[in-house]
Amino acid sequence: MTESKTNMLLLMLMGIVILLMVAIIGLFLRMNQLQQAVLGALASSPPMVSEQEMGLEIGTEAPAFTLSDTNGTTVSLADFAGQKVLLAFSSIHCSACKETYSHLKAFSENRDNVQVVMISLGATRENRQLVEEQGFIFPVLTASGWNDPVMEGYKVPGTPFFYVIDREGRIVNADFGNTLEKLASLIEGSDK
Repeated sequence: MTESKTNMLLLMLMGIVILLMVAIIGLFLRMNQLQQAVLGALASSPPMVSEQEMGLEIGTEAPAFTLSDTNGTTVSLADFAGQKVLLAFSSIHCSACKETYSHLKAFSENRDNVQVVMISLGATRENRQLVEEQGFIFPVLTASGWNDPVMEGYKVPGTPFFYVIDREGRIVNADFGNTLEKLASLIEGSDK
């Protein structure tokens, strides 16, 4: 009888050990999933920048680019030669950018002397939906991600970020912004 109790206790102990091993394996797999999720989120986040790295230096020639708009048409910075350009960098998943959209639309409708061009992080389909929802009348171009050559060439520190490019193709102002007043001050600050 004691032998059967001993066997029973050993079986129970082995069962507990097996359950603990299964729990540890499950915990390990879940931790691995979380690690992958965190690494994925970090890879899609804007690069961390210091206050000294606020984009390209004022007076720099604006880097040339060619990207597709939401209709698949290629658009280049050269298409706007001789015009003042407000170049807006945005992201579909940026909450501050969403606050900017109505202001950017109003700004573009009331400023005949400034061509607005938006470069947006996100899928073309998402950007097309954005254009339709917001009723944008200016070009919205799609950038593939933070490592896109245009994003890197312009040293975009985050979104929503703006450059003002003068008629000669030089950067005359740059800053973050998400209000109509800020957009106006960027342009007015570039006229000095």
